[in-house]
Amino acid sequence: MKLRHALLGALAGLISAGPAFAAEVELKLSHMFPPTHFIQTLVLEPWAKSLEEKSNGRVKIQIFAAGSALGDATRQFDQVRGGVVDIAIGIPAIPRGRHPRSTLIELPFTIKTAEAGTKALTELYDEHLKADFPGTVMLSMTVTEPSAIHTKSPVADLDQVKGLRLRAPTPSVTAILNALGATPVGLPPTQIYENVERGVVDGNVMPWGPVGAFKLHEVLKNHLNARIDAVAMYTLMNERRYNALPPDIKKLFDDSKVFFAQNWGKWWKDTDQIAIDAAKKAGNTIRDLPDASRDAWRTRLQKVVDDYVAEQEKAVPGSRKTYEAMVAALKKYE
Repeated sequence: MKLRHALLGALAGLISAGPAFAAEVELKLSHMFPPTHFIQTLVLEPWAKSLEEKSNGRVKIQIFAAGSALGDATRQFDQVRGGVVDIAIGIPAIPRGRHPRSTLIELPFTIKTAEAGTKALTELYDEHLKADFPGTVMLSMTVTEPSAIHTKSPVADLDQVKGLRLRAPTPSVTAILNALGATPVGLPPTQIYENVERGVVDGNVMPWGPVGAFKLHEVLKNHLNARIDAVAMYTLMNERRYNALPPDIKKLFDDSKVFFAQNWGKWWKDTDQIAIDAAKKAGNTIRDLPDASRDAWRTRLQKVVDDYVAEQEKAVPGSRKTYEAMVAALKKYE
């Protein structure tokens, strides 16, 4: 009899404790970066923890990184729009052509800093960029620090890339490299290291952060901080899921928009510096392209940018107005 009472008591305890262990709002979040990437360790994990704490355990976010069934870079937008996941972090340029308005900020020589670019995207989203992301709610748009040129042989100015085979991340950078006399090569970032070793490419155009993440400073030991282009990124929530949230939980996500906008610039800058320090420690050579030289190159290559915008205007009317709004907004923040 005592044993029976003890078992019944234990069962009653488990039943009563059950709701305390179950979050009211359980969300799936996917992204395209390795689980060791700063996007997860420095940004997403602390953010998810803060939401859980602020909601007294009512919100729980499960993160799916690259390598998981939900980590495909080309499917992030489709997954969140379709409700396969509730939140997704991805890059508008992947796959190419899916978010044409947002990628205009990636045009060469458009931005000078991630902080200014992030503020400009945040300001312009509702009027100019929202049409790129139907069925979703934007929690954050940001853009990296602008790219450097990372090469096997020394490059002190942009005219010295002539004849080099350089990995190009976007169509606009491809156009710039063609104008400079270089040969652009399309490669996913995970294949750059191997193809440098094999002699397939002589270098790469990308922000510093991925250089550190993929340890490219081990094979590309010369770097020119030319600040050519940057890479945009979004953090989206499924619209139906957002609208179904309790009002106080929805406010936590609305407040997150301000949190992201205020911190992305610092996150990009700090993580870039970690990669730069690693390259210096490895004995790499780093050169800075002076502001005057960068401005001169922007003037010389302006026709390439203008032609790109004109071509996109044919497919997406209003693209020219959007790009002009970006340039105007950036001037306020740089």
